[in-house]
Amino acid sequence: MQPIPRFWEKVVGPATSTDGTPLRLTIWGWSTTSFGHAREVAGRRLAETVARLAAGARPGRYYPRMPLREQTLQEFHGGDGTLIAATTRNRYGAEVLNTDRVLIADVDLPAAAPFARAGGLLRRLFGAAPTPPEGTPADVALARIRAFAAANPGLGAHVYRTAAGLRVIVTGTAAAPDSPEAERILQELASDPVYVTLCATHRTYRARLTPKPWRCGAPRITIAWPYPDAATQARTESWIQTYRQRCRGYATCHLVDRLGVTPTADEGLILDVHDRATLAGPGLPLA
Repeated sequence: MQPIPRFWEKVVGPATSTDGTPLRLTIWGWSTTSFGHAREVAGRRLAETVARLAAGARPGRYYPRMPLREQTLQEFHGGDGTLIAATTRNRYGAEVLNTDRVLIADVDLPAAAPFARAGGLLRRLFGAAPTPPEGTPADVALARIRAFAAANPGLGAHVYRTAAGLRVIVTGTAAAPDSPEAERILQELASDPVYVTLCATHRTYRARLTPKPWRCGAPRITIAWPYPDAATQARTESWIQTYRQRCRGYATCHLVDRLGVTPTADEGLILDVHDRATLAGPGLPLA
C-alpha cells in the first residue's frame, strides 16, 4: 500500500477562462515527504491548470485527480514491515480504514417499498404482478455473498450489517483495488458503483469505522483538514471530543457471518483493527 500523503499545501493564482472571465484558482499539492515538496506539486498543478484553461478546458473539469485529502491517524505494518493499512479522518469527521491487503465491498440494500408500490400498480393494470425475489433485500444479498464464498473456496468472506446495507471483507485475494479482478469481485458482490470507482481511483479499499455524525446526534464538522492555525485545530479537537461522546452506545456494523478460509496474520491484524473500531457486535443500534 502506498503511504497516504501527510503534507498538503495550497497555492492561489490568477487565470482566465475561455470566455475571458478572470479567475482566481486555489490548487492543492501533496507529498509524503515534506511541505516544501507539497508546495512544488501545488505550483506545478497550478501552472498545468492555467495552461489547460488557455487551451480551452471548461472550469470545473480541468483539475487532475488527486489523493483524498484526509488526516492520517494511524498506520499499520505487516510482518515484513510493509504498510498494509492506515486509518484517516474523512471530510465529515468519521474515522476510515484504508487498505489494499484485503478487499472490502460496500453493498447498499434497496428499500422494499418501491417494489411493493410497483407491484400494486402492475396488478391493477394487468391483473398480476411480477414475483419478487424470495426474502428481504438483505436475505437476497446474503444469499449472493454465500454463493460467492461457496464458488471461491480459497477466499474468506467476513460479512457485516451496516445502517444502509452490508459490508463484506474478502481475504485471500491479491486483487489490487484498481485491477480488473477487483472490479469483477466487487460487481459480483453487487457493491455500490460509486464505491467501486472510488477504490480504483485512489487505489485503496475503504471502510468507515465510526458512526456518521448525524446518525448519532453529533453536530456536523465545518472545518477542513489541514487546519490553518492553532485556534482552528483547537476547535476541531473540541468537536472530535463531542463526536466521540455521541458515538458511545452505537455500532458502525454488526458481524453477521465468517465464511471460507482462515485469514493470514496480516489480514487478521486488519480485521482486528476493523472489528475493535466498529464495535462489530450485536445489541447496539447502527449509525
